[in-house]
Amino acid sequence: MSVNNVTFQQSSAILNALVGQATGKTAVISTEGDFVSVAQTALNLPKDAVVNAISSVIARTIFVNRIYNPKMKGLQKDLPTWGAYMRKLAVVESEWDDSKAHKYPVTFDATESANPMGNGGSVDPWTIKKREIQQTNFLGQSVFQDHYTLFKNQFFPTFRSSQEFGEFVAMIATNMKNKITVAKENISRYLVSNFGAGMIAENNTSRVVKLLTLYNNELGLTGNDAFTATSIMHPDNYPAFIKWAYAKIASIASLMTEYSKLYQTTINNKPVMKATPYQKQKVYILGGNKFAIESRVLADTFHDGYLNKADAEIINFWQGIEEPDKISITPTYTSTSGEVVTSQSAITKTGVFGILFDEDAIGWAPLFEDVDPSPYNSAGKYWNLWYSFDIRTFTDFTEKGVIFLLE
Repeated sequence: MSVNNVTFQQSSAILNALVGQATGKTAVISTEGDFVSVAQTALNLPKDAVVNAISSVIARTIFVNRIYNPKMKGLQKDLPTWGAYMRKLAVVESEWDDSKAHKYPVTFDATESANPMGNGGSVDPWTIKKREIQQTNFLGQSVFQDHYTLFKNQFFPTFRSSQEFGEFVAMIATNMKNKITVAKENISRYLVSNFGAGMIAENNTSRVVKLLTLYNNELGLTGNDAFTATSIMHPDNYPAFIKWAYAKIASIASLMTEYSKLYQTTINNKPVMKATPYQKQKVYILGGNKFAIESRVLADTFHDGYLNKADAEIINFWQGIEEPDKISITPTYTSTSGEVVTSQSAITKTGVFGILFDEDAIGWAPLFEDVDPSPYNSAGKYWNLWYSFDIRTFTDFTEKGVIFLLE
């Protein structure tokens, strides 16, 4: 349903469900008169029964059927998908064996003076070679809760007509939807910022791409001649640089499709070979860069080629809307020894151009969502409605990922 426009049919359906849940009986509303009649039935019910039913019905209606379009929406997983992330197994790459079919005693060896033909020898087919398995586990969950107060003199007048009842439902639904959207979007922003800061803290140079440094190196510019984050924005410099930067992102995205250990954390020097095809790649680009390209380079760069293959999204800011290109976070990440560590100090970076990663590197799933009313407070003539949701998140640094910096 649309939370901002609860029509007669919608409010009637909700009232039918409310009365049905509270009384065990069903009702059919086809006219405004029927609505008022059913509403009177609801008003004659015990107060707690009405509030219990309406909070449950509205929760089901909104949380199941709502239209939810947050930023970074591709990070949300459903619970069956999340189950695959709770325990991840990967095979550590092993070395190839020499072929025993081309070695002594199968083949002739003149250095074996006693028996160069190898007759009487044998090849052991039972040599043990155990596969090493890398296992990562994601445990625990985060719990969020909020509540608001519903007053009796605010609640019962809404049953006088379908319009008033619809406005009441829309008020509750809009408030809940906005809080849910902002909370979940902030979870996504935190996960992406933590992943980017974690790659910086890990100090794996292949995963932290300093675009300006590489650009200056390719042009052979040093000292005062080198471009800075300020000078590169000059109209004479920006077009050439941004086309080069896009090509660099595209080339790294292409390399990520190869079966390799590049752009991922290797634990205990045991390589786990992985590949990330384009359809499994997510790339988030800061909106200011995209808009500058469209207006100053006059090229449809962000709609052609590579970004049509991956799940690409324009992000207006990473953490704070007032400093859109900045991340500042004390990251938690997986070290090369396999331990989950927290950086000793905050990682603060401006000029974050974009982040590219495998879809299995970051994500979260909602676990429980519900609304529970308190008992009616007869003295104060109100109820409290408590909204709760639990989520589980995962961040896997052994999956491929790269952060692009304008430095």
